[in-house]
Amino acid sequence: MTAPASLYLVSPLTPLQLIDQSRQGLVGTEAGRVAGLLAVSDKEMARLLNQSVATFHRQAKVGRLDPVTSERLLILDQLTIYGASVFQDAGKFTRWLRRPLQLLENSSPLDLLDSSTGIQLVEAILGRIEYGVFS
Repeated sequence: MTAPASLYLVSPLTPLQLIDQSRQGLVGTEAGRVAGLLAVSDKEMARLLNQSVATFHRQAKVGRLDPVTSERLLILDQLTIYGASVFQDAGKFTRWLRRPLQLLENSSPLDLLDSSTGIQLVEAILGRIEYGVFS
């Protein structure tokens, strides 16, 4: 038996756990919870999920989210856990997300989180920060 999806959101998931939880679908309220962790508005969260604001609000009321939305939320949740760990403070991490970076051609990391490639790029930058590689 698999634990409820919300139990996995407090610690890193293995790739297979992430796939399993995505397929099961997260409860609709998880979208708002992850938005709170990232300190983003509903409009910003809808953009990160590639949805309209109306769809974002509608999905928050449904029982289970679709697998694609669930996967994106799980990945964003994992990124938030990692970022807070790297910065040793969730607030510092969310402020960093909004800061334009020269490395990203003056885009902020938050601007890139609407694509899987952007998420991977932000994770790579966090890894460089974690290990003190700033160049």
